[in-house]
Amino acid sequence: MAISRIRTGKKQGKYRVRIQPISEETGKVVSIPSQVVATRLEATKLERKMWNDYYQGKYSPKSEVEFAKALTQYCEQENAAGRWNKVTYLTWNYTCRLVSSYFGKIKLRDVNENRIRAFARNYISTHPNAGVSRHSTIDKQLQHLRSYFGLLQEEGTIVVNPVPKNALKKFFRIDEFSVSSEKYVFSDEEVKRIKENIMNSLLRLPADFWGSRIAVLIALDVGMRPQEIQAVKWSQLVDEGSYKVFDIDDSWSEKLNSLNGHLKGRARGVSRKTINVSPEVLSMLKIYQVKQHELLHRRGIINKNDFILLNCRDKRLMKEGIPIGQKSMNDLLKKICKDVGVANGDKQISMYTCRHTVATKLGNTAGMSYPWAASRMGHSLEMFMKTYVHADKNKSQDMMDLMNNTSENELKLKSI
Repeated sequence: MAISRIRTGKKQGKYRVRIQPISEETGKVVSIPSQVVATRLEATKLERKMWNDYYQGKYSPKSEVEFAKALTQYCEQENAAGRWNKVTYLTWNYTCRLVSSYFGKIKLRDVNENRIRAFARNYISTHPNAGVSRHSTIDKQLQHLRSYFGLLQEEGTIVVNPVPKNALKKFFRIDEFSVSSEKYVFSDEEVKRIKENIMNSLLRLPADFWGSRIAVLIALDVGMRPQEIQAVKWSQLVDEGSYKVFDIDDSWSEKLNSLNGHLKGRARGVSRKTINVSPEVLSMLKIYQVKQHELLHRRGIINKNDFILLNCRDKRLMKEGIPIGQKSMNDLLKKICKDVGVANGDKQISMYTCRHTVATKLGNTAGMSYPWAASRMGHSLEMFMKTYVHADKNKSQDMMDLMNNTSENELKLKSI
């Protein structure tokens, strides 16, 4: 009997509840401790709960371990197996530390959706600069945990994943979400002024001051990510028909201070070509290649990585083959934008503004092949369409003129 009344002893008159499920793996009875309650009604409710707990995986031997320890062990195993790169390991390791701090000795079997929700909300409340949005820190932590519990679900340790799909939407109100700041897009005139400022200054500056300026010119032309520009090589400036493009296959990690060995979201060895380099920027690149070579020769240093953006300001970094940092690029771009009167208002300017500008121009070019543009920018077609195909302020006047001309023509036709 699953529920039996106790006839003798100190617990006489109470009800013992016992369930005896059969293991699908061994065919044997799973040993689950019985429990005692005072009334028949309580016993009936308890029996249902015990069966539910069993199907939830709460009586699995693995579910008896501490959540924080189990997650940390998984993280170390994946890293030791070589499945993760260093950056991935560091981000998971941060998740492990957060889990350890919040959950303490709580066991896997006791982790449920309510506790995960409390964990997420606690993180936001205790980190003043943290926001609730896609790709935010808490979003990444929840993705890690959903992935981990998904594996436990597959192996039968748990039945229900305590981290639901779209967890942010379930755990936070709409008014708690952070509004993504609108990205600034340079106008054609602003791009022209920035380029002219750089071109005019380059010819007056020594070679070791060219790097960050060349980086901005490349970014405004082809829209590469900053970490891709840092890793681009002279040998990767190649012919494609009558144009010059970059054929890139790597990016730089400032966190690791080394090459990543691959492009973002791509396997090692997979390359992609950019859109073409403009004639004026190509001309400056040719001049800089000569100047950089002469500078390296004078200092007795070899450009071992063949970097275009080799850090020539610092002799030690130059010897080690380290590229110019993103901070230097961003600081220079902001200064130039201020000097030439870029009207960005309260919107932030960075090297990604160059990328966003190039991609937006591609997305609003008549007759553009969006799959081709997405490929050249290193995006999926879906991401390119969602992120970059939107209003271009250079088209605003043309579109309003078109609307007004159409309305005027309709009025003329009606009056005839």
